[in-house]
Amino acid sequence: MKPIKQITLVATLVLLMGCATTFRPWNLSEISEGMDRTQVVQVLGEPDSAEQKEGEELLYYSYREDRSPSFQNDTIQAYEANRDIEKQQIKKSLEEYKYVVTLVDGKVANYKEIQD
Repeated sequence: MKPIKQITLVATLVLLMGCATTFRPWNLSEISEGMDRTQVVQVLGEPDSAEQKEGEELLYYSYREDRSPSFQNDTIQAYEANRDIEKQQIKKSLEEYKYVVTLVDGKVANYKEIQD
């Protein structure tokens, strides 16, 4: 593989990783009923989006997890031979999980994972 292609691939992967949210679903265990929006944001960070709906405020969060196997081949030739397979694995490896925190009268009523 030509060096410029390697640099482009690495730069693209770094940029994609930089776009990942700082939200971590395991922090949801620190959220409790009755907390206000400010407290939720302190624990989970700013939501990806929010909306008002039927007297509720919905805070939407997402988490992307990279489940791709790390590339272990040491040679450029081996990488070139597996390039197409690697591209397919990268596309399939990013799993996204979505969550919503529901606030009623400005206080947490519940939170849950959104199933697509």
